[in-house]
Amino acid sequence: MRKSTLAAGLKAAAEGKAQSSAEKVSKEKTEKTVLIGAHFVPEVRRVLFLVQAEPENEGKTLKQLLGEAINDLCTKYRKPQPYNGEP
Repeated sequence: MRKSTLAAGLKAAAEGKAQSSAEKVSKEKTEKTVLIGAHFVPEVRRVLFLVQAEPENEGKTLKQLLGEAINDLCTKYRKPQPYNGEP
């Protein structure tokens, strides 16, 4: 019977073995970003798409628009703006 990846990883960790390079890359990606989410009524998503469709927002992703909104909220509460415009 074949061991699961999780079981193999736990065994390697217990034995103090190093992670493979693929595991390191995956871990590095997840440490650089975090998921921030919430459930809203469908109208919220429709309005966000309408904002995205405005001519001045051409080419902007939903993530970029939400980043701008987070910065605006931070400004309102006199906090540093964390979003730097990365795609």
